[in-house]
Amino acid sequence: MSGAALAFYPLWAASLAVGFTAWRLGRSVGRGLVILCFALAAWVTGLVLLVATQSVHNASAASISVADRFIPMGMVLAGAFIHAGADIAQIKDRRIVYTSYAVAIAVAIFGAAFPRLLYGPGVRGAGPLFFPLAALSIAGVLANKLWLFSLIRKCTGPQRSRLLVLLVANFAASIGGGGAAAIRVLDLAPIELSAPFLLLSIVLATHAVVFEERGRSRDVLVQALVYAVLTALFSALGLTLFFKLLPHLSPGPQIAWIAFVIFFAALPLDPMRSLLVDAIGARMFARPIALDVLTREIETKEVEREQAEGLAELGRLASAVAHEIRNPLGVIVAQAKVLEKQGASAEQVAEIRAQVDRAKHFLDDLLRFAKPRPLALRELDVRSVAGLAASNVRQAMGLTGDGPFRIEEGSPMFIEADRSAVLDVATALFQNAAIAVSEQPDGHVIVAFNDLGKTIEMVVTDNGPGVPREIESRLFQLFVTGRGRDHAHPGTGIGLALATRWLARHGGSLRHERPTNGGAQFIAVWPKAAAR
Repeated sequence: MSGAALAFYPLWAASLAVGFTAWRLGRSVGRGLVILCFALAAWVTGLVLLVATQSVHNASAASISVADRFIPMGMVLAGAFIHAGADIAQIKDRRIVYTSYAVAIAVAIFGAAFPRLLYGPGVRGAGPLFFPLAALSIAGVLANKLWLFSLIRKCTGPQRSRLLVLLVANFAASIGGGGAAAIRVLDLAPIELSAPFLLLSIVLATHAVVFEERGRSRDVLVQALVYAVLTALFSALGLTLFFKLLPHLSPGPQIAWIAFVIFFAALPLDPMRSLLVDAIGARMFARPIALDVLTREIETKEVEREQAEGLAELGRLASAVAHEIRNPLGVIVAQAKVLEKQGASAEQVAEIRAQVDRAKHFLDDLLRFAKPRPLALRELDVRSVAGLAASNVRQAMGLTGDGPFRIEEGSPMFIEADRSAVLDVATALFQNAAIAVSEQPDGHVIVAFNDLGKTIEMVVTDNGPGVPREIESRLFQLFVTGRGRDHAHPGTGIGLALATRWLARHGGSLRHERPTNGGAQFIAVWPKAAAR
């Protein structure tokens, strides 16, 4: 009997853990799956009570145990599966949900009130209504599954996958639920044989709970379940040791002394357990949900919110500035044409046009930085886009041949990204590098790619003079540039800031390193799957 109970205790704990986790964190899970997890836990509770009762040989024929009254509550599982399916398929008409719950609860209450009409003591031996109710239950179970199957045929994508998981969980729960009760009543096999089917149902229910979550939300759900297991492990070990030592720690057997010792001994246990669980979580997960990590994320989000508010203000300012400056620039271009027709110096007119183009380019970059557009994500070859960026830079700078660029050849390297964003990043890095080596007799820019599994690095290295040390700490900030107005190619200080923004929106990063042999090296890290 104790061995049978041990087979169900882990299932009971797991189903409750998933249920509480879904209730607490699974905002998109839906109430149906949460109720389903708790209904599974309730059914396993009934089985634990059942295997813990006296055997039928030692029980009085008139006695009714708690398990005898509790077992019929398993009928609620049928309603919970209907509810979960309706939530996943987003069915607004809830009449079938209410009807299934009403029938299940009515049968459960009837069975709890009159268990001897269904089975004998210890849920053994068929009662007068067992077979009629079993026939009705089988018909209801088949209707339940056919209804879920009809939903699968109507739905597509993630909904269909979740419903398919739910249908398989339904089959497993039917064997471990009503099937387990039948084999117990008819004495066909040990009831603990239902444990693997219930385990499968709980695992599939867990998958259905976590499946809908995305990104950080899914990480939190999965880690919460792992942390629950770790917490249970350490609590079991700690409390076992504590209660073993309690008789030796208490000055006397009085309740007051025992409560006094338990309070002060237990006070440091939870912080110690949290420390151990967080330490293990930090090794298991890239982004653990430990308190210090979550605190840093909250602080980061607050900084990002303040930056977003600043950028929104900058966007409004940039729009106003662009509107006020573009009209005068148009007039200047028109007057330059008049001067050209009147015989003005071609060099002077060209200089006017160059400065107007520079001002327009600055306004365009400022607007792109201050008013970012939504990402248009698609799969693309980063090598191919880098080649196009190099060609554009050569054309813009009037370079011939391959120019200073030496792009590493190799097989395509695909990432999920916005093509214009990748082109902007590559163009900014290539243009800065080409300008840096433009006065070097053997100036060159090497572009290499590294596949790091989940990310791809684009490494741009030049042998120019390098980044001035006085601006290195502020290099990726807006309006920071090492090329002043007197430079042959004056900088705006927007290109690297814009590139950093594009990469951050994809979940990547941009960093600068100093090669040992001089020059500059910029490393753009693109995730293969963009952050959403």
